[in-house]
Amino acid sequence: MKEAIHVEKNLIIFNAQAGKSDNNEIAKKAKAVLERHGQTAVLKATDSESDAIHAAATATDQYARLITIGGDGSINTACAGFLQAGKAIPLGIIPGGTVNNFARALKIPLNVDQAIDNLVSGMPKLVDLATVGDQPMVSSLTLGKLADISRDVKQSEKRRFGPIIYLFKGVKALFKDRSYKLRITANGKTRILKAQILLITTTNSVGGNVAFNPDATYDDDLLHVFILKRFTLPKIITYGTFFLTGNLKRARGVIYLKCREIQIENLSTQKVETRIDGDPAMKLPITMKVKPNFLRIILPKS
Repeated sequence: MKEAIHVEKNLIIFNAQAGKSDNNEIAKKAKAVLERHGQTAVLKATDSESDAIHAAATATDQYARLITIGGDGSINTACAGFLQAGKAIPLGIIPGGTVNNFARALKIPLNVDQAIDNLVSGMPKLVDLATVGDQPMVSSLTLGKLADISRDVKQSEKRRFGPIIYLFKGVKALFKDRSYKLRITANGKTRILKAQILLITTTNSVGGNVAFNPDATYDDDLLHVFILKRFTLPKIITYGTFFLTGNLKRARGVIYLKCREIQIENLSTQKVETRIDGDPAMKLPITMKVKPNFLRIILPKS
């Protein structure tokens, strides 16, 4: 009697309406490549965030691997499904966003054909996931001016201008002198301060700049927190240089923390909204934690 041959069963989820309209063709190409290598693949076009989350959650019991097409927001949605299921299966990523920050940080090819090849040749690696309750964060959380900038960028502007639109909106935001009074608790210490920008990351990359924080890795079990007390027009060149060279944590007026859990409370009169992985998220207060090695992302072997 012949020994049974194990066949990898993949679910490919994608939003045919989001960002690029060619996601359906990319999904078909990925399916064809996988099948040529002896694997099976099922395509699932999702029509809402909740649909995608449900598909990812149920995939953990029905498929060997989940593959998502899109940017940080699409990856976040897949991870929300994993959290709902309480477990994760290997996740393959075909980058299709504007910035693709998470893919850049993990050195996943941005080229579609190369990313599809990685689904066959790559290997699952353990990767940390940050959470606020049942909300995942794969790349970054922002509040303050960075969140204001992201909120002001329309999807149509991202498609038309690409990442440069964030710089344009950022310059406009510098003329608004708004700060927030926060209570921040991390590493057993509590501090009260005013800040114009707060940024939390789990990798070395922000905004597609993989040199942003050389101290951070995707599996270091840590949140990396940057607090900028004032971010004004005269400081843009100074902060910009530190940002590009990976030295923002050393800039004057910047507080840098590494922790596994952080609580952020709003002491201002106005409500403070956050953005997670580029999309609108909850208002303060929040408590963010790390789930070490929760994800298994298919990464290039090299």
